[in-house]
Amino acid sequence: MRDFVIEALVDFPDDALSAPCPLTRVHIDNFMKLLAQNGIKRVIWGYYGDGHGGFLMPGIENDPSILYDMNQYGYYAKTIEILENPLRVATEAAHKYGMEIYAYFKPYETGVSGDFPEGSMQARLWGRLYRIGGYLSWIDPFVVKNPHLRIKRRTDDVWNGIENEVIITIKLTKKDDSPTRIKKENLEIWTSNLNYKYRKNEIDFTFQEIIEPSKKDVYDVYGNLITRKNQPVRSFILSNFALKDKYILVTTNFQSTDADFAHVWDCLFTAFNDKGKEIPGVYATGTAIWFPEWENFRNYGLCFDTGRGPELTYLDLPNHPQDNQVIMEGAKKFHLKGQSKAQGFIAFSRGRNLYLPGGLCETEPDVQKFWLSCIQEMIDAEVDGIEFRVENHSCHTDTPQDYGFNDVVLEKIDPHNDILSEISKVRTQAYSEFLKKASTLIHSHGKKVRVNLNVDWFRHHSQRPGRRKLAFPANIDFEWETWIEQHIMDQAVLRIFAKPFSEIFGQDPVASRMIEKCYQHKIPLTVNRYVWNNDALADEFVKIYENEKFSGFILYETWSFIEFEKNGNCRISLPEMTPVVNMPEELWKAKSNTGKNVSKLLNYFKAL
Repeated sequence: MRDFVIEALVDFPDDALSAPCPLTRVHIDNFMKLLAQNGIKRVIWGYYGDGHGGFLMPGIENDPSILYDMNQYGYYAKTIEILENPLRVATEAAHKYGMEIYAYFKPYETGVSGDFPEGSMQARLWGRLYRIGGYLSWIDPFVVKNPHLRIKRRTDDVWNGIENEVIITIKLTKKDDSPTRIKKENLEIWTSNLNYKYRKNEIDFTFQEIIEPSKKDVYDVYGNLITRKNQPVRSFILSNFALKDKYILVTTNFQSTDADFAHVWDCLFTAFNDKGKEIPGVYATGTAIWFPEWENFRNYGLCFDTGRGPELTYLDLPNHPQDNQVIMEGAKKFHLKGQSKAQGFIAFSRGRNLYLPGGLCETEPDVQKFWLSCIQEMIDAEVDGIEFRVENHSCHTDTPQDYGFNDVVLEKIDPHNDILSEISKVRTQAYSEFLKKASTLIHSHGKKVRVNLNVDWFRHHSQRPGRRKLAFPANIDFEWETWIEQHIMDQAVLRIFAKPFSEIFGQDPVASRMIEKCYQHKIPLTVNRYVWNNDALADEFVKIYENEKFSGFILYETWSFIEFEKNGNCRISLPEMTPVVNMPEELWKAKSNTGKNVSKLLNYFKAL
């Protein structure tokens, strides 16, 4: 059998957040033992501030209103208290069972883009940093101490006092001019000052219906053309009011699902002041990524600027929250695929977020210093290598093109050239400089450097999948070819997400260039593959194994197929087992099927 390594990636928060109890050293020992017994030779362990106490987080534990899975933050916090430094504990256990272990470092992942509505009890208990709509909670303490070091937004399109602008006109626009069932009597306006428990505003507004040409081509977040420029569209003009509340929501009173009034967020709803000027703002439509079960404007609140926009939203769907199972399968079930109908409302708040939720600006010297200190923590944990990934959960916004305007960046640009190109040039160089410093530090301690080559994103801007915009910082490029040529990395990982698996075999030119470049420079290349409910997993492994240009296969991620037990043991989930924790039948079916597929693959590998 040729030198080929099957690896397991442990995104440890997911494992800890799904466990039935806080995890102990016994759990981690048995976890590593189980992986080694099943042919795993290398473990990739997610780093989340392990060396300086871990991230701050909410204290959610056994809350019956949300799905148990991935929501046991109280257990996770106690796990960190018990282990102190999970990465160090994992390293000791991995080495005990003869496996290598690499730290998995996402520099931009320093504050997860999930917030609690500002009027909620959760915000009062666990809120750390404010953004329009609420407070971030799961975040590195460094970001809380230094919020100004996050990636900053442009400010030339907003003005002082924008948050106090009185809204006297609302325009609701449909994606075309086809007839709609909506009449004046069907529309409702709800408001709140705290994004919490909205109240219906009983005003007799003026209603006007018009048809006019679209002012621009409109695309949704997936890149689908929704409306062509000059195409006729139907609009409602609502006026004869003076709305001062911070949060404004428009919905309908329909109970049936025969919806027909749809458009992308920033076109569906626009607000104007008394001078007829459009007021920039952020939107919510009930499509939160974290805690979607709480997306209820009547009894809770909403998440704004989530990164899911502009998504096609149906204004006239029933606006009552869906049941937990539907939410789990739709908004929460990991990653949205294709296009979905959002709930039947749209909410608006004036202004824009000045910073991204948790992503730090790579051009700031203090950020690079902090990142390097994190790398030193990983080295001190005695890992065998460090793997870098740009993709993250801390840069979510519906307007990513507007970020990257930190003062330290603007000071370095040539004002005579295109500003976005200049910003990208400065930031691209800064990230490469950081990676070079990091590589030097890691190599000086005799450790390996591995870099994720993101097939989806490390390409020309026009070719990037729209639905992946939320996972990467904008206005920056990543010089992966230069990194290879300058010997910054010892190994590489081919990571695919939006692109089909088949496209890495010659169909996608970027993937092909990455593979060939690594092969020419004798850089071992491993494929990172999501294993969740993937019945083709073993076949995909065979295709990778039989190709001499690949040296390994990563099972992403262990949460998908492993369960911890209260007695300290852990096991691979299989269909004939009873789930350790209470979870919906469909979720257990998917998880146990994943375990079956992973077991099939591992048994196949052992037989080679």
